[in-house]
Amino acid sequence: MGADSHTKTITCSKTAELIDATMTPQNKGQSSSSATTTTSSTGILPSLTELREELVSNDSTLDAQQFQKQFLSNCNGIAHETEVDKKMRQIGSHTPILPSEIGTDFNFQRGIVWKNVIGFAALHVCGVIGLHLAFWQYCDWRTTLYSIWLMYMSGQGVTMGAHRLWAHKAFKAKLWLRVVLLWLHTLAGQNCLYVWVRDHRQHHKYSDTDADPHNANRGFFFSHIGWLLSRKHPKVIEYGKKIDMSDLEADPWIMFQKRHYKLLYTIFALFGPTSIPVLFWGESPLYALFVAFFFRTILSLNGTWSVNSAAHMFGTRPYDKTIWPVENMFVSFVAMGEGWHNYHHAFPWDYRASEYGTPLNLTGVLIDFLAKHGHIWDRKTATSNMVKTRLLRTGDKSHHTYGTDEGRKAFKTLWNIWRHPTNPTYTSIYTPKPKIIQSEGYALVEDELKKSEMDDDILKREADELLRRQKEEESQKTEANKIYTKLSQYIKEQQQELPEDLAQQVNNNQAANGKAKLNIDGNQNVIQRKVSVQ
Repeated sequence: MGADSHTKTITCSKTAELIDATMTPQNKGQSSSSATTTTSSTGILPSLTELREELVSNDSTLDAQQFQKQFLSNCNGIAHETEVDKKMRQIGSHTPILPSEIGTDFNFQRGIVWKNVIGFAALHVCGVIGLHLAFWQYCDWRTTLYSIWLMYMSGQGVTMGAHRLWAHKAFKAKLWLRVVLLWLHTLAGQNCLYVWVRDHRQHHKYSDTDADPHNANRGFFFSHIGWLLSRKHPKVIEYGKKIDMSDLEADPWIMFQKRHYKLLYTIFALFGPTSIPVLFWGESPLYALFVAFFFRTILSLNGTWSVNSAAHMFGTRPYDKTIWPVENMFVSFVAMGEGWHNYHHAFPWDYRASEYGTPLNLTGVLIDFLAKHGHIWDRKTATSNMVKTRLLRTGDKSHHTYGTDEGRKAFKTLWNIWRHPTNPTYTSIYTPKPKIIQSEGYALVEDELKKSEMDDDILKREADELLRRQKEEESQKTEANKIYTKLSQYIKEQQQELPEDLAQQVNNNQAANGKAKLNIDGNQNVIQRKVSVQ
């Protein structure tokens, strides 16, 4: 359903299976009949010759012989899961990725675009100067409030307009509202709306793979701003051409903004906002430039970027623990409701971008307000059974209603202080593994889901069964804990009843052996302490 469709985790065992089936040099000498048998047994593999040629020709980073030699020599004898993950990252994308699949090549080296580095560095320096002018009372207080108001309004152009309306088609809006949102998006200065939507749809379609413009597998800095400071991965370019943009291409307003974006940005994002403080309350033009433009722009950009970085790393995953996006309360606050990101990636077509819509979700509140007055309609949401089934099937059990006590406690914070979701470092103790997904990617809209994933009756039955199993597991754990507690208490009582000299001898033996040994007589239901004298 949604983001968990057509995925698999990179594992050593799967790698070996695919190598044996498709890439070993011995396969070259096999008869055509055995090759056909191997292909049919896997169910997803073409003929051996076609596969090898296709892997090399289709912009694949896979070198079969090099991978076989390097990966198997490293993975041989590795048993522990974390060690396998470490080896996977060291070796990179030398995994048997078929032409119909895409993953992450950790060895890929990106070229730095130095003009972007210098430009963004200068922009941040000017933004810090603007911050100093705004909050150390160098400029008029009205300029500071005005800049914050501009940041909120331009943010709605991104969150409500570019993101929920156009990228995910989560609702429909009247023409006047679409034009206003397009203007506000121009004011935000985050590239033209066409490019923004294409990149975001691609991010969801191929989330956290090489085809994702800001792949979170490459770390916090890259997913925050590094992707804008380096050249695109070839897969980003290749798969970006496959994104359906026909709906935006049919909109004359959006295409007008795309053709004249630089001029519109100069007018509406630079000169317009900085001239108002100068004309209406006599602000210094220089102060207006640094506060109403540079300071506002840097805050707005980093708020949006935090959704790509922090909301993919610091938080819990109650709806899908296999993907990077998380529920991050801090990001929801700074990005007006965009931080409930695990839910959003599980159900990207939901206009609320969160399960309940309103907690720290100013954009959702505004959408509901406009819908109440008839300016917005056809708001799409995930059904309660769809949500319940998904979180019981793939969640990390941290959900406040359908989770478990153990799952809700499975988190950590920096230095183990301020243990509350408002802490920006509040995060799950579990980290997803790199994934290989099918080239068609994840579902972006409901129409791309299977019928079984939208049938409410089927979902309800599955949810009830999953909930029953979860309660049964919890009951078994509770019973096991009770037995363990009783055993521990009984052992302590028996040890206290032993003569002093014998108790001392038992303690010495325990210290020598490292642990106590128990002998349980199942027939008589008696637990005896074994005392072995060295």
